[in-house]
Amino acid sequence: MTENPDDELRRSTSQDLSDASLERMFDQGRWSGFQVSVLCLTALAVILDGLDNQALGFSLPVIMSEWNLGKQAFAPVLAVGQLGVMIGVVLGGIAGDRLGRKTCLIGSVVIFGATTVAIAGVHTVLPLAFFRLIAGCGIGGAFPNAAALVAEFTPLRRRSLAVTISIVCVPLGGVFGGLIAAAILPVQGWRALFLLAGTLSLIVALLLVFALPESLRFLVRKGAGRARILRTLEKIKQGIPAPATYAHVPLAEEEPAPPRGGILSRAYLRDTLLLWVAFLFTLAAIYIAFGWLPTMLTERGFDISTASSGLAAFNLGGVVIAVAGGWLVGRYGSRRVILLMAMAASASGALLAAFPPAPSDAHLLVYAALAIEGGFVNGVQTNLYALAAFIYPTAMRATGVGAASGAGRIGAISSSAIGAGVLALGGASGFHVLVALSLAAVALALLFIKRHDPGGAAPALVSSLQNGRRNK
Repeated sequence: MTENPDDELRRSTSQDLSDASLERMFDQGRWSGFQVSVLCLTALAVILDGLDNQALGFSLPVIMSEWNLGKQAFAPVLAVGQLGVMIGVVLGGIAGDRLGRKTCLIGSVVIFGATTVAIAGVHTVLPLAFFRLIAGCGIGGAFPNAAALVAEFTPLRRRSLAVTISIVCVPLGGVFGGLIAAAILPVQGWRALFLLAGTLSLIVALLLVFALPESLRFLVRKGAGRARILRTLEKIKQGIPAPATYAHVPLAEEEPAPPRGGILSRAYLRDTLLLWVAFLFTLAAIYIAFGWLPTMLTERGFDISTASSGLAAFNLGGVVIAVAGGWLVGRYGSRRVILLMAMAASASGALLAAFPPAPSDAHLLVYAALAIEGGFVNGVQTNLYALAAFIYPTAMRATGVGAASGAGRIGAISSSAIGAGVLALGGASGFHVLVALSLAAVALALLFIKRHDPGGAAPALVSSLQNGRRNK
């Protein structure tokens, strides 16, 4: 009697699982619909993160006019917001490794959603700065937990692309924000924009409570109940045996304990410091654009609707190039791909510094130029999150991603004051020179990072490990 192929596959899979850790099983598995749904839910949270984060940048020209204040009055507001983000990414990463990625991601969304709603009711700079500080903590806390959650639910061969897709939703949120701002600001004003953005965030937080699972790798490491783990395994359904055979699945990971000193231990120190440098200079360039690009364009003579659309184009380019970059990293590795994107970003900034957009130019040409520059800058930044998730193991992944993003916030904080000074001294050309120099520094740091994602080599390595285990 011929054996049913499904029975043979089930028995062989069960045998493999008895020799493999849960970690390795997921690294080798297919990308199931349930795992893709985790990416989509996380991405939705990050889209709202990006929208709430950039709402002030879109609204600033209108607020300045309504309150009759200059740019320098709002530089501290932008700086304190980035201070909040820096606090949020560091504490959010540490909390994510201790309390869970889902718990901290939802908490972050609630914080930035509620405070964004509160900003709609302020009338002076001081309360605006206070609520931006608190909102920044929530905005920052979402990043490391989103990256870790997606990385831990995605097979190794798709991990870089998946993390990139989730983080690229920050500029995607900016795209939606630009479109919404262009429609709302001239008609209903800036308060309506903040009220809408914050309310949408709170609705998404409620959805995540019921629909988003906790990371299985986190649950295993923290010794969660076997029944909870097996329920999630059943939902994934990626060629894993039926629930009755899960009793034979070893749920303890083979991954060694993290080194003493964690991300600052001798084994990780070099990559950690270089990653921090890359994050710092990339975020400096991005947040100068987020905070000051609409203002720069209005001072060049563009109307507020066109200025908002210009920032949307800057972000839209980031969405397209970042996703393409994530796919290319999966094939060719992070060293070549992210390095080339950093060099292209620097070159595009230098070109726009020599020929800054002007109101006399065709608007489509202006949008295209900003989309190319923003595309490569945002592309580098989002793929840096994927690189950070690759560098660090499960036990310190959220901490490592959060620390790198936190170091980057030093650049974001300084961008508030630097952006105002550069616009005052060099105008549009100064803005683009800053982008060019910042991304040149990023390219230099990327050259010396040791633990780059090898891309196409990773699946081959995993396959060889699997074959070797079967041949024992």
